[in-house]
Amino acid sequence: MRIRWRMRWKGWLVMAGVTLVCVGGSPAVPTGAEVVALKDAVEPAGSGQINWTSGWVQATGLGAPPPNVGAGQARAMAQRAAFSVALRNLLEIVKGVRVDSETLVENYIVKNDVIKSQVNGFVRGAQVEKTDVQPDGSVEVTVKVPLWGADSLISPFMNEKGFHSQDLPPESSTDNGYTGLVIDARGLGVKPAFFPGILDEKGAVLYGPETVDRASAEKNGMVQYHALPKGATLSSVFGEQAYVIRPVQVTMAPREGRRPLKIKATDKAGALKANIMISSEDAKKIREDAQMGVALKRSKVVVVTDPLIGGMEGRAPMPDGVLVAVGTDAQH
Repeated sequence: MRIRWRMRWKGWLVMAGVTLVCVGGSPAVPTGAEVVALKDAVEPAGSGQINWTSGWVQATGLGAPPPNVGAGQARAMAQRAAFSVALRNLLEIVKGVRVDSETLVENYIVKNDVIKSQVNGFVRGAQVEKTDVQPDGSVEVTVKVPLWGADSLISPFMNEKGFHSQDLPPESSTDNGYTGLVIDARGLGVKPAFFPGILDEKGAVLYGPETVDRASAEKNGMVQYHALPKGATLSSVFGEQAYVIRPVQVTMAPREGRRPLKIKATDKAGALKANIMISSEDAKKIREDAQMGVALKRSKVVVVTDPLIGGMEGRAPMPDGVLVAVGTDAQH
C-alpha cells in the first residue's frame, strides 16, 4: 500500500511515494525518501562556463583601478577595463563551443567572414549579469550571451547546417504515443554540442539538423542537456512516474513532455564526442511511433550526462590565473 501526500514547497507541487525529486535546494523530506537532484549541465571553460541546460555562455573579467586617480573615476575606469576583459574571455569561450561532433565555432570563424562578424557582434552585445567591487578597489564584471533563442549564437550556423521548416501538425492531447525522447548518456563521455546527431548501430541518422524544424531548434536548441547522479533512474525524474510536477508557477510543459521514451545510449561518436549511438531496438521504437516523429521535429529531446568537466575538446586549456586589466579610458 502506498501513502500519497501533497505539499507545496517554494512553488513546487510535491507528490510523494517513495521518491522525492528536487531541482536545487534541500527540502525537508520524509524519512526513507530518496532525494534525486537533476542539475544543469554546466561546462567550466576558461574564466567562465557554458550552461547547456538553460542555454548561456558566461565569462568574467577583472579590472584594477589605476593609481593616482580619484576614487569615483578609478572605479569607473576599473569597471570599463573589467568589461573589456570579460568580453575577451567570453569570445575565447565561444570559440570553443562545439557546433557539431566534428567542428567548433572557431573553425567556422576562421573560414567564414560572415559568421565571424555575426559571432563577434553577439559577443560585443553581451549582457552584463553582475558587477562586483572588490575590497582593493578592483572590479569584477560577469557577462553572458545566449546559446539559442532570438539573436543568439546558434543563429549564424542554421543555414550552414541545412535547417529548414518542417510540417508540424498541432500537438496531440491524446494519451497515445511518446511526447519526447530522453537519452541516458551517462558513463560514455558524451560532450554537448549545438547540433548533435542520434545514430543507430549502423550509423543511420535518426535525429539531426535535417530532421528538425528550424524555428523549434533556433528557439530552444536541438537538445537540452541535464546532469544526473549515476545511481538515479530516469523514471525518478522524467515522465509520469516522477513525483514532482514542474514548478506550479510555470505553465510551460517540460521539454520532453509527460510521456517521453527513455532509452540508454550505447556509445558516443565523432571527433568531438557529441554524436550519440543507440541500439537497433530503441531506434525501431523511435521510427515506428508516429507521434515521436512529430516530437523530434519539435526538438523535444533531452540528453542526460555526467557532470561536465572543464576544458574543451580539440582546444588547449586556457592558462591558469586571472587576466586583469588596469583601468583606462580606452573605448571598447
